[in-house]
Amino acid sequence: MTSRLIPPIRSQQLPDKSQCAVCGQRLTGAYYFLPDRPERYCEQCIEQRPRCSSCAAPVGSDGWTLHDGRSQCGSCHRSAIYDPQEAQALYADTVASLAQHPGLQVQVGASFRLVDQPTIQDLARQGAIATEGQQMLGLYLRQGRMRVVYALYGLPRWRFRLVVAHEFAHVWQGEHCPLLTDYDWVEGFAEWVAYQHLLFLGATKAAERLRNGEHPYRKGLEQCLKLEEQIGVRGVLAAMRTLE
Repeated sequence: MTSRLIPPIRSQQLPDKSQCAVCGQRLTGAYYFLPDRPERYCEQCIEQRPRCSSCAAPVGSDGWTLHDGRSQCGSCHRSAIYDPQEAQALYADTVASLAQHPGLQVQVGASFRLVDQPTIQDLARQGAIATEGQQMLGLYLRQGRMRVVYALYGLPRWRFRLVVAHEFAHVWQGEHCPLLTDYDWVEGFAEWVAYQHLLFLGATKAAERLRNGEHPYRKGLEQCLKLEEQIGVRGVLAAMRTLE
């Protein structure tokens, strides 16, 4: 799964005595904001400060630089998953939730690893997965009997769960439709599972951003959503088994 950051939106409308959330200066002209977030940013901070690798906001004095070079804003850092044991527990909880909704049942499953950016990029190359210079957030690889889901360390909690849901959908595909190679169905289904998981968690705004945002998986996601409208959630799972 690759990163699909939504860039800050520029507004020409004069703010109501607002301050830049990063530098604290009063906003007197055009400013920037991120969808569904209250913070406002001045043009100087947008242009001159490093951007958070998780949300694309400018990074202030409460931000962090991770050991693999990524920048993290204070807000994302406070909810980020760094500890392998915490990540393992959250992975297990996510997989259990996916068994409930949308109903991903597997016989074997996959182990889990929390890794940094260079490691996940190297694993993608080993698996002959084209990254095209994009930041990889997660990855599923099967080599012989080894099945492993990888996720990037330092992801905010909700994004971590999103990545795990997407990658575990590939685990399910490996058992139930292993010969399926059509990109839109393979990745679109995985994104549909991630979308369903966000709805299951009650993260409706994040689910809508996923549904309406511009990203490489959107066409496939729309295919699955259209199919869901016709035959329901469990119907999509049944249909996937017949698409090989």
